[in-house]
Amino acid sequence: MNTELTPLLTASVAFGWISGIVFLIAGIVLSIRRGRLHPLLLLCISAISFSWIEAPYDWAMYAQFPPVLPRMPSWWPLNMTWGGLPSSVPLGYIGYFCLPAVIGAALGRRLSARFNSRRPITLLIVGFVVGFCWALLFNAGLGARLGVFHYAYVIPGLGLFEGALHQYPIYDAIAMGIQMMVFTYLLGRTDSHGRNVIEMWSDKMSKTRLQSALLSIVAVIVVGNVLYGAVFAPHLVTKLNGYVTSGPSGQLFPGVPNQPR
Repeated sequence: MNTELTPLLTASVAFGWISGIVFLIAGIVLSIRRGRLHPLLLLCISAISFSWIEAPYDWAMYAQFPPVLPRMPSWWPLNMTWGGLPSSVPLGYIGYFCLPAVIGAALGRRLSARFNSRRPITLLIVGFVVGFCWALLFNAGLGARLGVFHYAYVIPGLGLFEGALHQYPIYDAIAMGIQMMVFTYLLGRTDSHGRNVIEMWSDKMSKTRLQSALLSIVAVIVVGNVLYGAVFAPHLVTKLNGYVTSGPSGQLFPGVPNQPR
């Protein structure tokens, strides 16, 4: 258990800030070159728009972070993470969700061309696999296993290393896989003008380029929040029903309050 800002924790905080900034700049540059919003920038906007759900998601997943991590101020909306939401989370959502989407889109396109398979189906399948593996690497590996954060409780029979300090709820990886199915599709399935399905719809519904851009932003925010809310809902129901099994301790980090059932 980490009670000081170790190199790993420092790297995790840096990843959140740096990856978010890098992808945001990349999306802006690509949009300027393109003369209209790029799908990557739309995903950046979508990802940071639903980052507010992270705090209640932590609460529903019994997630705890080391108290040494910098936190968002107490007035942060729905700040339900025990000890407060880490300050790198909102911007870090861009990197966390965009990186696997970029990987999934590139792999999906390559596999579709290589095996002459239908691109939409290929992107959806690859997106799920990449998202699932990404969550295992990032959350189960770098997170729970190495101590960036821990899960105090998991549903019986649906966790890896149940009862251990580094136990991991496998349904978290499934949720990420579902999220990446859509993000990979939105990034990898484009027409001859480079527009994804949201942009094509926005152009059809708008009379000007500005109207289309604004409508695309609103649409991608709605899609992102609805999707993330949908994969979060089962975890919330499970938490409210109290269908959990305890880990090694309700209090995994000093200074972090015990987890209520």
